[in-house]
Amino acid sequence: MKNKFHFILLFLATTMVFTACVKDEDEVSYGAETPVDRADPLLLVNTPIISFVAGEPSYELDLLAFIPSGNATSKINVLSTFTDAATGAVSNEVVLKTFDVSSGENPINSTITYADLKAGLTVNGGGLPANEVDIAVGSKWDLTLAPVDGSGAATFGTKAVTVGVLSPFAGIYTVIESDYWRINVQSGGADWTGTQIFIGSVDENTFSHNDWWGPFAATGFFTFDLNPDNTITIPDVPEQLFFSGNDMLTCQEDAGSFANVPCTGSNELIPSADGKHIITLTYGYFTASGDENEGPREFYEKLEKNL
Repeated sequence: MKNKFHFILLFLATTMVFTACVKDEDEVSYGAETPVDRADPLLLVNTPIISFVAGEPSYELDLLAFIPSGNATSKINVLSTFTDAATGAVSNEVVLKTFDVSSGENPINSTITYADLKAGLTVNGGGLPANEVDIAVGSKWDLTLAPVDGSGAATFGTKAVTVGVLSPFAGIYTVIESDYWRINVQSGGADWTGTQIFIGSVDENTFSHNDWWGPFAATGFFTFDLNPDNTITIPDVPEQLFFSGNDMLTCQEDAGSFANVPCTGSNELIPSADGKHIITLTYGYFTASGDENEGPREFYEKLEKNL
């Protein structure tokens, strides 16, 4: 589209220069030229990324198809392929959904389920697992939008939506307990209980804590590792984006700096059969400023997964 846009601008500019230089010519009478139909409908996607978490009953696919008058498009096919994170194998391509469209704006909102997503797909010599919890974290479905004309031929295809497989323990959590100490003084006004935090999954055992550092919003993120015994390790590495100060504080390396919030009994996952998993986290940072502001900042939070 960018090249086409530039071409149109160039064409208009050239035409303007040409007509400005020609004088005293006979007036041109334009008749009924052959109409030119726009070849491509306009497809807008409101859900380019869908987070797939085992146990979720369904997911929303939200599109808008604008079909110019005179265009032959009668349907929009949503094509799907699956990539298995465990092996790297890619499946065959199937039609996930088909939507009838007509000239003008066509809002399209559809619910898709795991049964829809796995139907007809073959990968690694067989179908997708019957139980969605057996899909490797990091796997994905790539969805392509393909307008179809009246003859049933696809006019073009554009990859538009990725359905990414997250861990069952990823998702939106609500803070149900919180505590923050700044240089051994409890900050009673900095209570972030009730805040919603997105816990993402990097891979099967690595998770991301996004946006919030205690009561401070949109300040960075850190990752943590889930161990086989459901304990949590927060790595202290240079790549971690800690909120402020000079060093990130973690229980495994700096337990002595957490004098006011717990390391014992914290940093663990408590799975729940009803999906309302609990995560407890203790973390912090240290400011070495050489004045009265120098010292540790300690955070503790208990999170419960939303259903």
